[in-house]
Amino acid sequence: MNKGKKMTKKELLKELRVLFFGWEILLYALLLFVAHAGVFYYLMKNVLFAIIIGVIGMAFFFQVFVYPNRKLERYQFHLSELLKYVTNVVFYLRTGNNVLHSLKLTKETVDKEIQRDIQKTIDILEKDAKLDTEHFKKYKFPALDQFHQNLEIKYERGGDNTDLFSDIQRGIIFELKKRDELYKRRKSWAKHVYMILGMVASTMLILRVNAPFLWDLFLEMWYISFPTVSITYLLILLNLYLLQKKNLDISVRL
Repeated sequence: MNKGKKMTKKELLKELRVLFFGWEILLYALLLFVAHAGVFYYLMKNVLFAIIIGVIGMAFFFQVFVYPNRKLERYQFHLSELLKYVTNVVFYLRTGNNVLHSLKLTKETVDKEIQRDIQKTIDILEKDAKLDTEHFKKYKFPALDQFHQNLEIKYERGGDNTDLFSDIQRGIIFELKKRDELYKRRKSWAKHVYMILGMVASTMLILRVNAPFLWDLFLEMWYISFPTVSITYLLILLNLYLLQKKNLDISVRL
């Protein structure tokens, strides 16, 4: 996934508006808070502790799971649209159109965000007679960068379309396939780890339900029970964070 410099608050808010409807953010926040606060109030019988854990859980799961997963889905969609962009540009070049006209024809066939990037290239090309595709590098897609290098050769020197672009198209398809395989493999592995962590987390609930008397004795020793539950929960969050961080990295080293 796209890894660049750390986003400012303004950039983050802008991206959240693109990825979510306003009501979605509120709904996710409410559901995550209620779920955490409810479970930990049932476990610990302490309103303040439940509220604190509710806020922590809400912030953690939104920032580590909900937001990055939605961002990854959008990124994968953009990659498929970029494949369409490359395929269509090459098609129009092969039917006798020049680079500028091929870009104009292709622009209408892809997603709006990719359209804006193509339009930026078209504007610079018409104004300065220069093929500028630097803004496409934000997608961190090596095969696309290679395509643009060959497209620049085509614009400046000409050349055979098959020689310039056939291998590039196969390379893009190969890279997308490898990204998809990597994502599915890591997602499958992550599910097993999530199950293990879920079993660890559910142990406290099982004790609360099946051994309420012992659990109440445990709660009476608040200087032991609260730190123990808190540390256990934080360790689970740490493991989830590390796992999710690895799971979201679908970059392919070619």
